[in-house]
Amino acid sequence: MTGITAGAVSLALTLLLTTAPERFGLSPSPELFERLRDEDRASDAFIFAWALIAIPVAGLLQTPLALARRARIGPGWALIVGYWLYVVLMAALAWQVQGYFPAADAPGKSGGLFGAAILLVLGVPVFVVGAGGVFREVRGGTDRALSTQIRDQVTAVTVLCCTFTGLVAGLATGRNFTYPRDGFPAVFLPGGALWGLLAGAALGTLLGTLLPHSADSRRTMTDSARSYARTSATLLACCLCVSQLGWLLPAWAVALVGIPAPLVLLVLAGRWERLGRWVEWRQIEVGKEALY
Repeated sequence: MTGITAGAVSLALTLLLTTAPERFGLSPSPELFERLRDEDRASDAFIFAWALIAIPVAGLLQTPLALARRARIGPGWALIVGYWLYVVLMAALAWQVQGYFPAADAPGKSGGLFGAAILLVLGVPVFVVGAGGVFREVRGGTDRALSTQIRDQVTAVTVLCCTFTGLVAGLATGRNFTYPRDGFPAVFLPGGALWGLLAGAALGTLLGTLLPHSADSRRTMTDSARSYARTSATLLACCLCVSQLGWLLPAWAVALVGIPAPLVLLVLAGRWERLGRWVEWRQIEVGKEALY
């Protein structure tokens, strides 16, 4: 309930900021706002503004509840700052990659594909803070137990954020595939989603190994990252090969072959041992208890 309240309050504040900036000591028409409107980025910027406001608002509303259950406040706010900076980083990145998505006058642009992509990439940290998961209770009575919880949460958030970012990157790459143009259905859906998702999972899991883990845990995570990377690379190679039919066939015919191709590859991998060494559908696992 607190998370929902934080979302509603931050939405109201974001609307007030964008419609009446003078109430916050800004000029009635700030230069940045005008620039965003001129470049047709207002709706996308609104989502980022909402996330940047929602994270600290949720932190403020969750703090009294955290104090009541004797959770650690300092480390929680350190995590909040880290997640807030992540949103800032994604905002800067989105400014550069918006051109890879459909143009302003294309179906799905305004509040559509790009907005959905932004929500996917930002959803995990906003959810964690809104659920109060950043404020951890000391279990076991030692600071070591607290550091373990923080490490597990940062690992889980890293894996999920990279996975969703990879998913978006895979879809954007497939949507803009031009070699040949009629071959793009083979590398868009579901191929682009699958290889991008697994590539992101591989990167996130590999980054997670940089945090202090036991030797066995680090070994397991490294094996998972390698499996994700091998499967992602094989799926991408499959999609690229099928896409070359676009030199001979129209896009709709390529789609008939390209859409089921990655799924057929996964099925064959389960039956053919040699292929199974390269293609392995391994579930992306994160500890749910680490998030809230």
